[in-house]
Amino acid sequence: MNYPDLMRVKTFFTLIFILYSFSLPLKTLATDDEKSGIVKLAFVGDIFLGNWAVEFLEKEGMDYPFHGCKDIFQEVDLVIGNLESPITVATEPFIEKQFLLKSPPGIEKGLFSANIRAVNLANNHILDYGTAGLKSTVQSLQSASIQHFGAGFKLGEALKEAKFTIRKQTIALLGFSATFPEEFWATDTSAGTAFPAEDDVIKTVSRCAKEYDIVVVSFHWGAEKMEFPKDYQVELAHLCIDYGADLIIGHHPHVVQGIELYHNVPIFYSLGNYAFASYSKSAITGLIARVHLSDGKVVLAEAIPINVNNYERNFQPVPLEKDRYSLFINDLGSLSLSLNEGRNVISKSGMVQLGNE
Repeated sequence: MNYPDLMRVKTFFTLIFILYSFSLPLKTLATDDEKSGIVKLAFVGDIFLGNWAVEFLEKEGMDYPFHGCKDIFQEVDLVIGNLESPITVATEPFIEKQFLLKSPPGIEKGLFSANIRAVNLANNHILDYGTAGLKSTVQSLQSASIQHFGAGFKLGEALKEAKFTIRKQTIALLGFSATFPEEFWATDTSAGTAFPAEDDVIKTVSRCAKEYDIVVVSFHWGAEKMEFPKDYQVELAHLCIDYGADLIIGHHPHVVQGIELYHNVPIFYSLGNYAFASYSKSAITGLIARVHLSDGKVVLAEAIPINVNNYERNFQPVPLEKDRYSLFINDLGSLSLSLNEGRNVISKSGMVQLGNE
């Protein structure tokens, strides 16, 4: 075959390949997410892997608590959780408390294996072992390439956002703790958590709203075992949304609270526990909030109930099976009614029924 004939053959097959490529589904050329620009995030509640959980970690590995929800975690771009204890071997408490929590070094590897790429540190236990505990926590997270937010070695650091860029969309994660002890709240000269003082909330949220496409605010708030948010939780959530927040995530009560839509922005008042090393009989169901965002707003939000009853699961949550799932979703819908002026915003499949605002 001479050179001109060879070129004609190559041209013919090139044209065939191009025509064939246009006939393929988008997923064979580029993922749907890349084409649409959709960012997928998942949020979990309180994570504490010390205490009775250590035995299971030593036997099964640091990724043990996340195996049961692995499929959910791997199908999103990243997972964000509330790290409810310092990662430390320190033994000197910052102040005397009824409950002092700490998790062993190495859990950061388990977090990373679960696609957890950022953790909120704004809570009432992160300073249980003082600045030393906070420092070792930050070092452990940094060694695993996990960002943190909501706490720091002075107030300015505690108010600083974690940030990501996914499919050209910029994301800011902010954390605040409205829980005691007051000694844990950061100041201009002392380490601690970001307390949601109104001026700090407005200033920080509004700045991030100008600088980022997506702003997520995480709150540690409310009362333990309380199924309904307090008035101040509602006021804080609305304040953040009024100043540009695109999603509100809450935790601390250890039980699930209702979901509100305010200006079509989802507010998950409490996700309850994820993997929490206690045998509480009241904290038996938690939530994973799965959220899709596009063009700077939530386009899909889903509540996924999980079994966190450690008498059954030994610190390895799994999604609720069908019957228990349906019952819990019904309960979640009931908890959400009063937050939405009697409107049902939770479908039977757990989807938050976003409006068209």
